[in-house]
Amino acid sequence: MWKRNQHKHVFILAGISFFLILCGMSIAEETSAANTNMKWTHFTVADPLPGNGWGTGGIPLADFDGDGDLDVVVSRRETQTAYWFERKNDSTWTRHTMGVSEGLAGALGAAAIDINRDGFLDVVLNQVWFENPGSLADKPDRPWPVHPFEGGGHDIIAADIDGDKHPDIVTYHGTVISWFDTSASLKRTDIGQGEPNHGGIAPRGAADLDGDGDVDIVIPRYWFENPGQSGKEWPRHEWPHLAVENASYGTSMRAWIADINSDGQNDIVYSDCDTGWSHVYWVENLGRGKAWVRHKLPDPPTAPGDVPGTGSFHSLGVADFDGDGDPDIFAGEQEDPDTYMTAQGKLAMKPAGLKERGVIWLHTKGPKPVFTPVVIQVDHPGWHDAALGDVDGDGDIDIVSKIWNKDGPTYHVDYWRNDRIKR
Repeated sequence: MWKRNQHKHVFILAGISFFLILCGMSIAEETSAANTNMKWTHFTVADPLPGNGWGTGGIPLADFDGDGDLDVVVSRRETQTAYWFERKNDSTWTRHTMGVSEGLAGALGAAAIDINRDGFLDVVLNQVWFENPGSLADKPDRPWPVHPFEGGGHDIIAADIDGDKHPDIVTYHGTVISWFDTSASLKRTDIGQGEPNHGGIAPRGAADLDGDGDVDIVIPRYWFENPGQSGKEWPRHEWPHLAVENASYGTSMRAWIADINSDGQNDIVYSDCDTGWSHVYWVENLGRGKAWVRHKLPDPPTAPGDVPGTGSFHSLGVADFDGDGDPDIFAGEQEDPDTYMTAQGKLAMKPAGLKERGVIWLHTKGPKPVFTPVVIQVDHPGWHDAALGDVDGDGDIDIVSKIWNKDGPTYHVDYWRNDRIKR
C-alpha cells in the first residue's frame, strides 16, 4: 500500500550515482560529479483534496496574502470550487475556499494576474476570474469576488501582449489562440489558429522569438509573430515540432521559451503531454525565428525491474536548479492510469505498470549544451501540472505539483523543496 509521510522524503545525488529511496523502493542512476550538490525534500501541501472525482485546475504559485512567501491555488472540477493554500511553513499549508463557479467543472489551465490593478494578484481559471479581496493577511477565509470570463480551456497563461507593461490573459484550446486585454475590460482578440491540438502554450509559451522586443506565441508546429500594433494580423511561421503518432488525446505539448545556449536568441523547450511515449526537446533558434534545429533530450533511465518507456510529460519548467548559472530543464510524468483510448487504436497514457517520474535534465556548458537526466522521484506522488518558484525564500527554485486523475488512493498537491548544497 502507498503511504506518504506528511513531512518529507529526501532525495540526494552523490558521487557518480544516486540512490532514491521511497516507500520501500530504490533506484540508482548514473549522473555526473557536477550533480553532487543536488538534493530534494518532499512535503505534502494537501492530501486529500476535497471531492472524490478526477480533474484539478491550476496551479498558480504566488504570494496571494502579501506575507512574503508563496501560496498555491488549485480548483476541483467535481466540487466546482477553487481553493488557495496558505503556506505557514514547509510542512504546513492551510486550505481556504476562494469561491464557486460552474466554469470550474471544465477547468484545467490557470494564471495569477493583477487584473484590476489594485496591487493584489487575482486568479484566472476556466470562464471565471477570482478577485483577490486584498485583506487575506488578516482575513484569509474572506471570499474572493467571482467574475465571469469568456475564455479558458486547456491552457491559460499571462503575457504582456500589447507592451503596456501590464500582463494580459492568453488562452489556447483546440485550434484558436486568443488574448484578453487587461487594460480594456478583458476585450478579446483572436491571434490565429493552428491544427486541432489538445494544448500547447502553457506554462510559458509566450516570449520574443524574432528579437524585435515584443511577445510572440508558440503552439505545436507554428509560432505567431506579434505585429507590434493593434488590429494587424499575426503572421504564422512553422517550426520543427515532432508530434507523437497515435497520441492518447491528440497532439499536445507543454512549452517554455528561454535562451538555452546563451546566444541571445530565445529557443523553444517543449515536452509531449497527454499521451504515453512522450519526450522532451529543446529547439534551437538559429535565425530570429527563421531557422531551427530540434534536439531531443535523452529519455530518463529505467531502473532494473521497472517498466521501460515514458508517460505524459505534462509538467515542464526551465530554471537553474543546481546553481551553476545554466538553465536546466524539468519535466514530470502524469499519474493518470487512463487506458480506454487503446480501444480506438491510440496509445495509453503510460505503458502498463510504468512508475511516473520527476526528472531534471542538468545542463553542462560546452560548444553545444549537454543535458543529463536525473530522476528525483519515482512512483507516487505523480505530476500533472507543476509551478516553479522560490517557495522557502532561500534563493533557489522549488517545485509545487498537482495531479489530474489519481492512480493512488487520493488526490493531492505536493511541494518539492530544493535543498541543493550551496557552494
